[in-house]
Amino acid sequence: MQGTNIILGYGETLTSRHDLTRTGGPKKYPYDIDEQRLWLGGQLNILHQVTAALPVAAKPRGQSVAKLTLHPTFLAKSHHPNALLAATGLRCIGSRGVIITPRKDTKNDTEPTPTFTAELFVAGTDSEFDTLRSFLFTPGTPKTHQDALRRLELISSFSAAEKNLLPSEAQGKVLLEVVLHASQQDADIVAMFIAYVTALGGEADHERKLVVSGLTFMPVRLAADRAVQLGQFQFVRVLRAMPVLRMGGAPMRAIGTPTAQLPSLPAIDSQLKVGIFDGGIGHTSFSPWASEVLLPGTESTSAEFLRHGNGVTSTVLFGSVDPAATAFPRPYANVKHYRCISPSLLYEQGVQDIDLYSVLKNIDAVLRSEKLDFVNFSLGPYMPMEDEEVHPWTALIDSHLSSGKTFATVAVGNDGNEPWPMSRVQPPSDMVNAIAVGACDSKGAKWARAGYSSYGPGRSPGLIKPDGVSFGGSDVEPFVVYNALAGQLMATQGTSYSAPATLNTAIGVKASLTSPLNMLALRALMNHHAKREKKMPMSEVGRGRFPQSVEEVLQCPDNEVRVIYQGTLTAGQNLRALIPFPTMPLLGAVHLRATLCFASQTDPEHAVNYTRAGLTVILRPNRNSAGTVTFFSAKKMYTTELEARSGDQKWETTLRHEQKFNVETLNDPLFDITYGAREEGQAVDNSTLPPLPYAMVVTVSVEDTPGVYNNIRQRYQTLQPVEIRQEVRIQASGNGSSS
Repeated sequence: MQGTNIILGYGETLTSRHDLTRTGGPKKYPYDIDEQRLWLGGQLNILHQVTAALPVAAKPRGQSVAKLTLHPTFLAKSHHPNALLAATGLRCIGSRGVIITPRKDTKNDTEPTPTFTAELFVAGTDSEFDTLRSFLFTPGTPKTHQDALRRLELISSFSAAEKNLLPSEAQGKVLLEVVLHASQQDADIVAMFIAYVTALGGEADHERKLVVSGLTFMPVRLAADRAVQLGQFQFVRVLRAMPVLRMGGAPMRAIGTPTAQLPSLPAIDSQLKVGIFDGGIGHTSFSPWASEVLLPGTESTSAEFLRHGNGVTSTVLFGSVDPAATAFPRPYANVKHYRCISPSLLYEQGVQDIDLYSVLKNIDAVLRSEKLDFVNFSLGPYMPMEDEEVHPWTALIDSHLSSGKTFATVAVGNDGNEPWPMSRVQPPSDMVNAIAVGACDSKGAKWARAGYSSYGPGRSPGLIKPDGVSFGGSDVEPFVVYNALAGQLMATQGTSYSAPATLNTAIGVKASLTSPLNMLALRALMNHHAKREKKMPMSEVGRGRFPQSVEEVLQCPDNEVRVIYQGTLTAGQNLRALIPFPTMPLLGAVHLRATLCFASQTDPEHAVNYTRAGLTVILRPNRNSAGTVTFFSAKKMYTTELEARSGDQKWETTLRHEQKFNVETLNDPLFDITYGAREEGQAVDNSTLPPLPYAMVVTVSVEDTPGVYNNIRQRYQTLQPVEIRQEVRIQASGNGSSS
């Protein structure tokens, strides 16, 4: 280790609470109340006619669901019409993003253009919607309610046709996935829905229903020509064909018996808990480091499932195997392989593809009972993610990861060669609390997205999907795994292997250290070290290729310093974080790179406001000046093809940016970080919110200036190199490798 510059920890010692004075003028309204009376009044009249004609059986509690579309100027949570809805008795049960062209723009002499905004789903009785109409036309209505009405662009019914995503060519009885606006407390709504399905000649599989937050997901078997009628049930949000389950990756081919021997030593860190959810391993050859748990319904299996499970397990233990190696690397940690799928689930009770829910229930049961440090998912629904809707796999697993205490990798899918949108990343890789991993085609210096690797963009928040890529194999350079069941090395390719390969590196970083490093800091480190050429679209490779070795993460060159910050944020308060800056003469431009991660609870019924927590971050280049820079702006975060559908990037759970500065523009720079929150798309009382764990990694590098690392060490005595575990030997040159 002598001569190696190791990344510094304890950046949180450079932080303190600092009150900010925030200013901002009032929003300009596009419409006055008289305009809205004419415009919205007609829409409310039509809504009344539509809802009055609905069958009673389709209106639980006598309620119907309408859509309130906000003018794009008032997308922010603080502008939602909360008080107006409460005064009328209406309730907001969900939301989604939508592109509209408003009648007017709030900017003077500007022609309206298609713009992203929020569409709120609002439930209430006919009389409650009549009260809303009364508020619109009553001159004495409080100004706060009138202003809320001035912020609306449209009020309309939620038609059955727009809920129906079933392909037009579908015929006969089909298996549907139906999403209801119903929480655990809405058993009466669910019961009425089941009766409604039965009346249409269908069967609702209520025993397999999944409830996540304010949504209920339920398999329904029904004649395809009755789908529109099913959509008349007011609390149906969407209905679609039930997707099949995917376990990706190309077929494996044997390439010979390994010359290397399995290691004889135990895992480097036996205390870490690593979980793999896959098709099983079926042997004990990995027993020193891997055990298998058979979840309900998985007692039988197949060679295909076991090959996939063995490949993923081999990758988590050993990474991408070098066929010419004389020894397998020592595993960083033990793993527990949860066999969560088998052929018997594919046709359980004679119903094809019902495994999608059975498998997810198996995964849910494990995540409820086990506290895992690391998990990998190389399986999920075979379908592209959707902008307006959150899939149950995404919603349920994301909720388990919202504490930030588990590091999760997810394969994005292998349909990158398909026409759009089938080439888009697949659930649950659109989670905001996990790392979505695509595949690149080589381990070498020259690499590109593997053609099969599904790509983004993702949903906002979570726009950058995949988060990054790792080597997943190609025809020219296959990914090699060890199939202990067959005693052979196998060549393959797929994101099923790039995801666990990324997990292997992340586990290696954690296992290599004795210094405290939480999982959010690990997620920040992996994202911070992802590299891509500027010409590579972020929609295809995310932030770039994740580090392929522990050394890439833990070492700094001599002209650079890299610091880890770990801590918690208090809602409504500002945290000032000093950026370590050298006092020596600087001979070249300064490069500042920062990555900030947090975990967030989610509201899947509010796809447009999916994350509850958000951060506002301001860079102050000069500590003694009031001048600020919006460092993590949406414009800076995304390349042109990833232009944000919403300018409000603060709800992203991973923020990263790098910027070049002239030396004279920086003087002890710092970040001001403020944590705010929303719940069910609405503003909340900051005093009621728990502290938010966060992690940040900051790199300061100076061109043509050696000695930066040691200068920072001398200036900031509280910053210390992270402690490397004695068993780990970093092979490095005297000054470390390039970052």
